Amino acid sequence: MVFACFLFISATKAQLANTTWQGLIKGDAPRRVLLEFKKDSLNLMNVADSALQEKMLCSVTGNSFLVFKVNGVSDCDNTTPGKYQFEIKKDSLFISLISDKCDDRSSAINGTKYIRWRKHIDFKVDESILKQYTGEYALNEHRFIITLEKGRLYMEGPNNNLPKSPLYPQSNTRFFLPVAGVEFDFVKDSQGKVTKFISHEESDFELKKIK
Repeated sequence: MVFACFLFISATKAQLANTTWQGLIKGDAPRRVLLEFKKDSLNLMNVADSALQEKMLCSVTGNSFLVFKVNGVSDCDNTTPGKYQFEIKKDSLFISLISDKCDDRSSAINGTKYIRWRKHIDFKVDESILKQYTGEYALNEHRFIITLEKGRLYMEGPNNNLPKSPLYPQSNTRFFLPVAGVEFDFVKDSQGKVTKFISHEESDFELKKIK
């Protein structure tokens, strides 16, 4: 499995180096990954722990790029190239297949979207505010339980295979879930009562507080 390179058509390789993108790869084991671009190479890493999954060489020509596997978990060999087209819209990167005989790679990244990645902080939030966010939230069959332990919020999703995982505040209302690479905002009504949170993924999802 691999990723993709990006470049503005009028840009140089210098604009690609030292940039990172986050998105969801497909295939047999869909998961959120980071695409880390270096000068002439790229790394595919897990969002949850930054573990390296695949290292590749990458060359960019116009609005397309060519990749070769160096090492990693995909079934691709080191001699099979993958050629892909890309498009940049604001802070989003879109990738589509041109040609690639490695099905493991093409099935994972063809038709995928990536968002420019930024480093996340651990903002200090008063415990009285954190307590307001504890409870159970739901959207259809998706249910998440948020608890507070030793000044840290934790989220657990039994129906979504999400183990109890720490949340990192980005502000008093926005939090980051590293294991999923997702940010979300808690929302209050006019009386100051927490009513839902909005998960910012490929699309925004609202989960209402039910307990």
